[in-house]
Amino acid sequence: MTKVGVRQRLLRFGIPQHELPGLLTAFTRDIQNRGSLRFGEKTPAQLTRLFHDITSPSKKLAIDQALTSFLYTWATDPRHQKALEGIVSRVTLDRMTRLRTAVDFTRLADSFPLARRMRRKLILHVGPTNSGKTHTALRTLAASRVGAYGGPLRLLAHEIYERLNTGQIVPLGVEAADNYEVDENSNLDVQVPGTPRAVLKHGNSLFVRPCSLLTGDELRNVEGATLYSCTVEMLSLDKRYDVVVIDEIQMIADSQRGPAWTAAVLGTAAEELHLCGEERAVPIVQALAEITGDELVINHYQRLSPLEVAPRSLECDLTRIQKGDCVVTFSRSNIFNLKKNIEEKTGHRCAVIYGRLPPEIRAEQAALFNDPSSGVDVLIASDAVGMGLNL
Repeated sequence: MTKVGVRQRLLRFGIPQHELPGLLTAFTRDIQNRGSLRFGEKTPAQLTRLFHDITSPSKKLAIDQALTSFLYTWATDPRHQKALEGIVSRVTLDRMTRLRTAVDFTRLADSFPLARRMRRKLILHVGPTNSGKTHTALRTLAASRVGAYGGPLRLLAHEIYERLNTGQIVPLGVEAADNYEVDENSNLDVQVPGTPRAVLKHGNSLFVRPCSLLTGDELRNVEGATLYSCTVEMLSLDKRYDVVVIDEIQMIADSQRGPAWTAAVLGTAAEELHLCGEERAVPIVQALAEITGDELVINHYQRLSPLEVAPRSLECDLTRIQKGDCVVTFSRSNIFNLKKNIEEKTGHRCAVIYGRLPPEIRAEQAALFNDPSSGVDVLIASDAVGMGLNL
């Protein structure tokens, strides 16, 4: 803790230069004598994160930051205040305490005071693809006074925006007449046989709900709108809602985008928060609900069509590919190579889907594959096919 860079940082944090030597000496002595880093007080998750940081390529910086954090924790602990009398002024200790409190994320949920003032109801809709898990959530949103949809893709946010503004989502509590046709090409997991229709092929003026669109690329404000369709990162946590739907909740465990879903679950100020996604999200949401004290209801859904493992593989024989098959590979070059080979060997026309394909083109390719009369028989895709497409 005696490096020039450490001292410069502590000076920038507001510790007077003449107090630094005594503070650092007392800290070092206490660690040597009593082991005051107190690793035993950290949770397993915190220790895992600390180990990850200090063994990373930028370990010098990580160790420096960890020791600085320990210093502030140590100096602001009432058990050590007496030892610091005469070494550090009360003004400095108060400043260190305020800074330590400002960066204390052990109670992350408390960072969202608007949500914490509410008694929320979390409704978790979980099931595999093609189980209709977003059916009730979207109908509840369409019936709400103020609400929002947050999804992982601009494609999904745009679909909700268009369908609400054209009256294609039937609000909960309203039964659509039998002559209204269900839109089977929706990218939303809403088709539940034997239940009231959720997404219609053609809009009804009685169901129109003005909705604004907000994604990282696009902003469309609709006059009089009290509903909002967003990508999760753009969902406002400073607004109070009646109903909010968060789609693909299993993304909460994603290493890159997971924080956006975590913030949405902890910080959305909604009377009802509908979380739709896969079963593996259940323990995470349960743990967060325990932290916030919110009511949690879990609804399980079953796949509507059978999914079975074939008794044998293609054995590298592309001529065995049949109409309606989807071939998944993991690079764009492989996708186009397979498309060429399959079309040459089978005569089937192929649609393609991959992550960087524009959302509009991706939806168009999915629609061609879904339409038996389009002449497109086979889909070649990356693993991006698993999110936001109804196939």
